[in-house]
Amino acid sequence: MINKTYPISVKNALRHFGKIKALDDFSLTVKQGEFVGLIGPNGAGKSTLIGSLLGLVGLQGGESKLFGFSPGDIQGKATVGYLPEFFFCPDYLTPNSYLKEIGALHGMDSKQALSAAKDLTSLLGLNSHMDRLSGKLSKGLLRRVGIVRSLFHDPDLIIFDEPAWGLDPFGRKALNEILLDLKKQKKTLLLCSHNMEMVETVCDRFVFIENGKLKGEGSNEDLSIEDEVKIIYENKKEVIPGSKQLNGCWLALVDKKDRESQIQNLIKSGSKIIEVSENKTDLIDWVVSKSDRKDEV
Repeated sequence: MINKTYPISVKNALRHFGKIKALDDFSLTVKQGEFVGLIGPNGAGKSTLIGSLLGLVGLQGGESKLFGFSPGDIQGKATVGYLPEFFFCPDYLTPNSYLKEIGALHGMDSKQALSAAKDLTSLLGLNSHMDRLSGKLSKGLLRRVGIVRSLFHDPDLIIFDEPAWGLDPFGRKALNEILLDLKKQKKTLLLCSHNMEMVETVCDRFVFIENGKLKGEGSNEDLSIEDEVKIIYENKKEVIPGSKQLNGCWLALVDKKDRESQIQNLIKSGSKIIEVSENKTDLIDWVVSKSDRKDEV
């Protein structure tokens, strides 16, 4: 029976390649509608975890399930959209012809497949490239085709492995917009990425894996420095004691309890308030604090 409450369930997963512990008693549960970022250094076990979910890598212990089904079960994979780190589209096919073939696997005829992909191809700036041979397309354009291929059948669960790889600024912006729209639709996402900014922007929580082990879990709330507010303001002189100069402005870190009184002081002094926000640590710093390795995240 399909389990829509927990699209992803991994319990005590074990997979070793010789002496390398790709997954070492690793567990993870992702609820329906969650956007979870999977982060960690190269060789941490991220791709092995994804492979175990899709039935591409066998486990030596524990279990991994999609919608309650074992890896490789067609019922579990039917509503999954997967973008691998290295997406492949045959050189002799155009993106349109490729999508027609993939659409047939999802019960769509050619017209339905192209119609389903229309909005995504437009948003990703692919309209003028869909009838070109894939072998003539750049890596960035092929990456965009891969994004369309993974989403055009309207999956409930999306698994992305380094989706921003090879994308230019336009492509990254379009990808962010697509992910945020999927979030509004209550889709579920497992995002494997080294792009910390993307993970922090779109994900509800993040999971750090290293040497096959779960080293830490967190959310944007965990990046907030408790009881501290950041205030940036303009004035010829320092108004809030302890302020530091920053690009022609002043930056002050104050206790949350003093926030309103300090804002009133700035207003009375004629200062221009540029920003008032929670002071947050960087996601990279959070990862480093959890890691046994300090040279690469």
